[in-house]
Amino acid sequence: MARRYEFVEGTSKKFWEIELEGESFTARWGRIGTDGQQKVQDFDSPAEARKAHDKLCAEKEKKGYQLVSAPSGEAPVTRPAQANEELEAKIALAPGDEVGWKIYADWLLEKSEPWGEVIAQACGGKPNLQRQQEAERAIGGGIDGAAFEWAFGAISRFELISNEEPDEENTVAMVLARALAHPAGRLVRTLTLGLPPRVGGDIDWHYEELIGAIGKAGPLPLLEKVDLSPDAEHMDQTSWRRIGDLRPLWKAAPRLKELRMQGASGSDGGTPIKLGKIDAPHLETFAFESGGLDESVPKDLGAATLPKLKHLELMFGREDYGCSSSVKSLAGILSGKGLPKLETLGLKNSEWEVELIDAIASSKVLPQLKVLDLSMGVLFQDGAAALIKHQAKFAHLKKLILDDNYLEAQKDGLAKAFPMVELGEQRELEGEPDDEYSRYTSVGE
Repeated sequence: MARRYEFVEGTSKKFWEIELEGESFTARWGRIGTDGQQKVQDFDSPAEARKAHDKLCAEKEKKGYQLVSAPSGEAPVTRPAQANEELEAKIALAPGDEVGWKIYADWLLEKSEPWGEVIAQACGGKPNLQRQQEAERAIGGGIDGAAFEWAFGAISRFELISNEEPDEENTVAMVLARALAHPAGRLVRTLTLGLPPRVGGDIDWHYEELIGAIGKAGPLPLLEKVDLSPDAEHMDQTSWRRIGDLRPLWKAAPRLKELRMQGASGSDGGTPIKLGKIDAPHLETFAFESGGLDESVPKDLGAATLPKLKHLELMFGREDYGCSSSVKSLAGILSGKGLPKLETLGLKNSEWEVELIDAIASSKVLPQLKVLDLSMGVLFQDGAAALIKHQAKFAHLKKLILDDNYLEAQKDGLAKAFPMVELGEQRELEGEPDDEYSRYTSVGE
């Protein structure tokens, strides 16, 4: 099957097709409805043929030809979307205002970018569903798990959760790169990305290639939410999941408001997580689900200045599944120095009890909190006693969440001391009360 492009404008109705096969390709062109002309070109290698093929496709796209069909699974040729920082900044401030989008569409058309017409049509209340569907097919390239939501002719939300065996010629990273390079995808607001399938290796599934694709495509001026937490059919062990190097994300998503992740530290030799110096002045929510959290995560967060962060949620897990975090590694967070707006703090799924509660009670960040979440951990008799001891310091909280611990026998006392407490379901001990192996965090493996 050939790649087919069409150009329809005024009285001009033309097509152009190209079919790549090994060391040659066949091009065909003419007026729509006719057989047109045909030419075969031969090259010294498949790589040279592919290079020439891609160049010609890009030239046609630049001239306004629209891709209408392509071989299943073949990656489309995509040139980088054009950028206008001033107009993009105005849209970012009011993404629901169609006036900004209309101005942006006019600018794209002035730059000979035909997708401007699609945005203009959407602003006029008549979204071009055919062109949007064509873009979806071209970006997805036949891969499963790609889903799109549209607004004003742009991809507002892109989801890529694939459970297929990876195809080296059409990887999920390639699909993501195409989405972000497309003029409809450059202004994406939400990315929901599943853990990419891998060939070989038993314990090193990670997000580095996807983060790299985001980094290369950036800056993405409207990107507000990145979700790296979806479950994966091919990897149901949280302790084997990796995040990898997140440092490219900060520059690529300058308006990032929400970041969610699921994974473990990589302390067993797998790809480690790297937050680095966090530059996220608009970040409001950071949530990390882990059964083994590396100490660098709370330390890097504690060293950052996050002026708008309201919700911080960390799950720590167990030492035997890679948790190198400790109460000491929370010092920066508990100081509150770089977190002036923090209202909800979740320090969940931890193996610490009295030490953690004492540290929070004496922290500078506690007075500004409205919600404290200590769920999913190992809180028992000593933990309940420590909370009650510091009752006055926790009294201002709107919510104290303690569910999924070992506090069944302490429920009445805690409810009396803290009217705002949420105790929910509690777990039963797996041994004698004085046995250190009778209590476990909710998530480890």
